[in-house]
Amino acid sequence: MPRSSCTIVGVAAAAAALLSVACVVVEPPADGAADGPPVSVRDDGDGGWESGPARVAGGLESGVVGDTAEAGDALAPEAALPPVDPPVDPPPPVPTFGCGASTTSVGFLGSQRVDVAGTGRTYELYVPAGYDSTRAYPIVFAFHGDGGTGAGLRSSFHLEAASSGQAFIVYPDGTGKTWHNDSLPTLTPDIAFIDAIVDSLVVSHCVDSAHIFATGMSRGAYFANQLVCRSRTAFRAVASHSGGGPFGVDSSDWDGQGHLKCNATLSALQVHGLADYVVPLSEGKKPRDFWRGQNGCAATTSASGTSPCIAYDGCARPEVWCAIPGLGHQLWSNAPQVTWDFFASAP
Repeated sequence: MPRSSCTIVGVAAAAAALLSVACVVVEPPADGAADGPPVSVRDDGDGGWESGPARVAGGLESGVVGDTAEAGDALAPEAALPPVDPPVDPPPPVPTFGCGASTTSVGFLGSQRVDVAGTGRTYELYVPAGYDSTRAYPIVFAFHGDGGTGAGLRSSFHLEAASSGQAFIVYPDGTGKTWHNDSLPTLTPDIAFIDAIVDSLVVSHCVDSAHIFATGMSRGAYFANQLVCRSRTAFRAVASHSGGGPFGVDSSDWDGQGHLKCNATLSALQVHGLADYVVPLSEGKKPRDFWRGQNGCAATTSASGTSPCIAYDGCARPEVWCAIPGLGHQLWSNAPQVTWDFFASAP
């Protein structure tokens, strides 16, 4: 039977502002549920091969390889910041009010519900099996592709194993199985949804508010890049897989020099297959070039972690690019570990 918890009113530690958390309904997972098939599973919208047209920035992507002219592409972001050396070590955790709260449910908790401006939204939640309410844990948000679900992405993007119980993993569900990236009226409610989940978790669990991360596959990757620039939540890093963004959706999204406005300076990772015929490589390069500019990176690179990944030099925050030979529109087999290692080391 579902379990419900009543409305909670508290104060977010990082913002010192009043917040309200709506009643949450917990649907436990089916008995015997397993982690699912391997990364290469053909799971539309959830990290595998997509057989239909994938909606990307600006509308439907036909699957034809080549540059696509989207609003905000020509941003010349390289002038955003001067190159500086990145910090060596990640900052210390910043605990929230949920630290010390009584919590008995751990592991994969199944479907959760949060109210966002009168609309119920759902997400899947994983709490580390060894959860200690006196220790602050990071949050990783993982966003499915077009036509997918949070549960579907979980079955193909094995972040729980990669993180070894060191983080909360949240798999939100987009309305209509998609993320509404392309206009301000539709994008704003999706961003409010993610902020509402954060507001809920910082009260109910011991969250490290200095280490909140976003990753996504395909259209979920576009949304992750849109989110970190527009959310009131301070994200520390973003990792996009077979996707693009961020991009403008309103005339107010650019400054006087024609640069896309973004409220974030953070670590960024992109993974894109060189044989991706759904979201072309030119789209995957857009977040790479945007975050290079935002972080003031040099044009030179060095090898970074798992081959063939490279890191740009002289960045205020790390910018890592992984172009994978032979990989189509699906998650790279190394994606879970590369993503978690990048998040765990983010300065």
